[in-house]
Amino acid sequence: MAFSSSPSHLPRDFPTSGFQVIDPSDKVEEENLPFYNRDDYYPMRMGEVIGRHYQVVAKLGYGTTSTVWLGRDLRDGKYWTLKVHINTTKHNQESAVYRHLADVAANMVGRPGRQNVRELHDSLTLTSQHGDHEVFVMTPLGMSLRTLQQMQPNHAFEKMFVTSAVDQVLFGLYYLHAAELVHTDLHSDNLLVAIVDNSVLADVEEGEIFEPAARKRDDDRFVYVSRYMLGGPGPLTICDFGQARIGNVHRGLAMPLPYRAPEVILRMDWGAPVDLWAVGLLSWSLLKPRALFDLYAPDSPELNDAHHLAAMTALMGPPPPEFLQRSEEASKYWSEDGTWKGPVPVPTDLSFESLCTPLTGQDKEMFLNFLSGLLHWLPEERLTTEQTCHHLWLRGGGEQ
Repeated sequence: MAFSSSPSHLPRDFPTSGFQVIDPSDKVEEENLPFYNRDDYYPMRMGEVIGRHYQVVAKLGYGTTSTVWLGRDLRDGKYWTLKVHINTTKHNQESAVYRHLADVAANMVGRPGRQNVRELHDSLTLTSQHGDHEVFVMTPLGMSLRTLQQMQPNHAFEKMFVTSAVDQVLFGLYYLHAAELVHTDLHSDNLLVAIVDNSVLADVEEGEIFEPAARKRDDDRFVYVSRYMLGGPGPLTICDFGQARIGNVHRGLAMPLPYRAPEVILRMDWGAPVDLWAVGLLSWSLLKPRALFDLYAPDSPELNDAHHLAAMTALMGPPPPEFLQRSEEASKYWSEDGTWKGPVPVPTDLSFESLCTPLTGQDKEMFLNFLSGLLHWLPEERLTTEQTCHHLWLRGGGEQ
């Protein structure tokens, strides 16, 4: 039965056969994540109606703390993204961030960047055998920037695309920082392309009806394969605020390991400049698929920090004395004059100039100037979001 546009509709019936059945011994999607526990996740069924009027019509993705679904509101036919959290979350930081954004919204009217930040439309709670699951109801978005990058030749974007993408990210950060929020988890997985052609949402539902997604039976539940959505070149949207911090000054570990700013690694106070550090790494990774920094020693956090800081020293030179004086941790890696003494050697073959192969000539020179304004030891010396937006590399200007 096709879904019509009139209000108050009965839910549709979804196929119970005609799909690829995945071998029970194979891991599917979220099952591949470290520390996966099946009982933490809500056992969603395709076609299930949650919150009384949202029918689940497709799976869109998954993560360490949630699965993501496409839902259709049976009252008016409108589509929504349903982010269903695991039941072991003691404190849902993303929920606190959305409440904060709602509280400050009146003071943010007209401020640029709102369209580049994901909004929360509604929330509800589901109960499973093993606990409660908070559900966010949000506007549907397309695929992540990382997924889109994997579809490109050589897994890299052209410069014009990169400058446009970074522009939009900066607008979103401008809004978040004005709201006294630090994202801390800014990378291409958390940047989604907005949908400008909503017909793709109905197409996804029809696809699930007529060509249902592959799935695996796991006792009393199914684990489904996700569908990708891309409905036109809409604006980039910053998503996933589960690691975001409210306020301007923070302390303690944050950011994914390869993206960590030096002040985070060295347990200094940190704030919004860590997001600008991440913008520098993001800009690099969109032009060149190999990340600037790596996960060097997965089994040893201490050794990984040493390799990470050694690579930073090779690329940026030794940190200034005023930076070293801010952390007792720094004495493990440098003497007072900035001479490296860490447990691993400083690489001798690393430089921005040699690694930056996608660009040449003046364009390369301008990009490296742009990068040096963001990848700086002293957080207060990094460009702000507004200063970064006006940099000549993004604006296509002439020589610095």
